[in-house]
Amino acid sequence: MAPKLDSNWIERAMRDRECGESAIITVQTSDPKRVNQLLAGLATRYSGSFYLFQPWPGLEQWQPSGKRLIPVTSAIAGNSYDPTASNRVVALDASLRHMDTLFMNTESRPTALVLKDVDNLPTEDTSRNTDLINALRHWATHTTLLAMKHVVFIITSSPTKAIDDSTLARTILARPDVSADKERLALVEDFVEQISLPRNSNSEQLQASSLRGLNLHQSEVVLRKVYSQRKSLPLDEINHLKAEHIKRSDVLEIEEPTVSFKDIGGYEPVKRMVKENFVAVMQDVQRTKDAALDLPRGLLLFGPPGTGKTLFAKSLARETNLPFVNLKSENLFNMYLGVSGQRLRDAIRMAESIAPCIVFIDEIDRFGKRREASDGASEESSRVFSQMLEWLGAQDRKSIILGTTNVPENLDKAFTRPGRLSVCVPFLYPDADARKQILKIHLGLGGCMANDPRRPVMDEGSIVEAIPQIASRTEYFAGCDLEDLVIRGKQRFRSDSSAPRMTGAHLLAALADYTLDISDRQNVEKQYAGAGAKYAGSIRLLHTLEQKTP
Repeated sequence: MAPKLDSNWIERAMRDRECGESAIITVQTSDPKRVNQLLAGLATRYSGSFYLFQPWPGLEQWQPSGKRLIPVTSAIAGNSYDPTASNRVVALDASLRHMDTLFMNTESRPTALVLKDVDNLPTEDTSRNTDLINALRHWATHTTLLAMKHVVFIITSSPTKAIDDSTLARTILARPDVSADKERLALVEDFVEQISLPRNSNSEQLQASSLRGLNLHQSEVVLRKVYSQRKSLPLDEINHLKAEHIKRSDVLEIEEPTVSFKDIGGYEPVKRMVKENFVAVMQDVQRTKDAALDLPRGLLLFGPPGTGKTLFAKSLARETNLPFVNLKSENLFNMYLGVSGQRLRDAIRMAESIAPCIVFIDEIDRFGKRREASDGASEESSRVFSQMLEWLGAQDRKSIILGTTNVPENLDKAFTRPGRLSVCVPFLYPDADARKQILKIHLGLGGCMANDPRRPVMDEGSIVEAIPQIASRTEYFAGCDLEDLVIRGKQRFRSDSSAPRMTGAHLLAALADYTLDISDRQNVEKQYAGAGAKYAGSIRLLHTLEQKTP
């Protein structure tokens, strides 16, 4: 028996239709199970007055007696030899004309038409299917369609690929959940029963939770793939295949971070602040609710390149035990009008279906500043900016946004107001103690020492003795510079055939050849320190960070 799916989204759309809002309902989904759910419901509700158009088979009508769809035919015009001859209505324009005649017949029964797979990818002139658009605009609030209770459904994963914004605004937009918790649990329970695995309600709930972010069809595919490979349903394999599915979107990527705060050298004031305002809150949600406080909303890390902002973001996900979702904004923007906005809408919707999670947006400043639209490109940038701003300020947002930027002055002030990216933290060059920790981490002297792949064959005493010397001589080195320095030291050891072990001398020799423009770095840090003072939530932390020891 198939698991029962939530049909509230269909009923809400039909109530809006009954209230006369529009005769057209746009269903945004790419889930075959949602499509089949809608088709099955309409076949029951409208019986023989249910029609389906798809580009390959053309227009079809539901036959209740045979419980199947049959082709719709029409007489061949001008056939004087056999006036009864007919052919299938296959083309979209012919199907729309056929249905228009049926809709305008005041004696016809309430009729439902579903238009499926009519997405028309934008071309350079951004043209759409004019026959479809003209028909929908004509039908949307036509008194005959509304009075006769006819309804037209458009099923599309991206509404603006099928119709333009103006036409979309004349329709009822239905967005079924990607997958609700109860639906995924029912799906898992049904699958476990099918394959005759021992029932375990706790395991099934964990498996259903792990599938969060996938639609119902994808969830079922993941379960089948995992079982075919493992003859069981282990969570690690479910999470792996789930990440592979989400990655196909090219805009979102989900990761299981392996780094924690222990892997981040230094930045103790930042860690303390984040632990207090994020980690502790997420670990004791009820206490936060008792205090009538909202959960964390957003965090902005800003500072020079190479200071470890991305690594810190991943470690925060690990510390809070939340999924790390990477919004790949470099794949978001597209030359065609409307595509970037649709991609962002889809990404937001998917991220919210995975939430609670940490959504990482690197170089968040690339979304730009508020600007007047003077051409197509500016209009698209403005639209994407507005969508991002709306998401950041949405009261029902469940995702925690973690943005980073190297140029905070390029970030619109609206992004950093309370309720959006309300906590802004300067991530500056590491101090001496932090540099020692970073050097040890990249030498494999932190964490699991024996198993750390970064640990070379070394004279540990010599290395440990050299680290304070190097730390004192590397002021204004970023974390990436220190990592590069360690790599150069390892390269010197590899080239020194007379040395059975790496020593501190190899690192010191690498440092002697390492050059940085320190004066430039000093100016850079002053600029970032000045930027930090603009953010009220950062002043106290900024003061702590500025108390650096050489």
